[in-house]
Amino acid sequence: MTSSTSRAGAPERPGAGTAECTYRYGRFYRSPVFAQLAAAAPLAAIALWMIFSGAGPLDLLSAAGFLTIALLSGYQSAGTLLSVFRLTEDRIRQERPLHADKDIPLGEVRRMFIGGHSVELYASPGPEPDLEFERGLEGGDELIEKLARRLPAGAEIEHPSGELAGRLAGRT
Repeated sequence: MTSSTSRAGAPERPGAGTAECTYRYGRFYRSPVFAQLAAAAPLAAIALWMIFSGAGPLDLLSAAGFLTIALLSGYQSAGTLLSVFRLTEDRIRQERPLHADKDIPLGEVRRMFIGGHSVELYASPGPEPDLEFERGLEGGDELIEKLARRLPAGAEIEHPSGELAGRLAGRT
């Protein structure tokens, strides 16, 4: 691939030989994750205070429960909202903190569903998407357009709302 086909400003993955575009959630979407994780710190302080102040077993159990809930919700949100999506000519990769990365060759995608809030990619048979992202990604509509153009000719694209129909012309 020549450099004239690469997008300006798109970083190159060493040795990949193809242009790579990176997409992530904006600050507005990421801020709840940080709020949840920040809420866990005072809960941990309260739990430690209760342990050292001689609180009863039910109080300790309650504090531990609240702390666990705060940490688990932050963990779940972090995996999604702190994701980075990397699109090359032939694959999309989701890199997530605290979770395994997902890497899907675009030639294997059978179906793409573009919903009002999320986009789902199906490469394997079954009801669960192989990769999903919220449309709140910075440049999310651009990512959807690029994905639609790079999917195999036989891939089905479902777009019930149709608001991107003009931008997906020739593929839907």
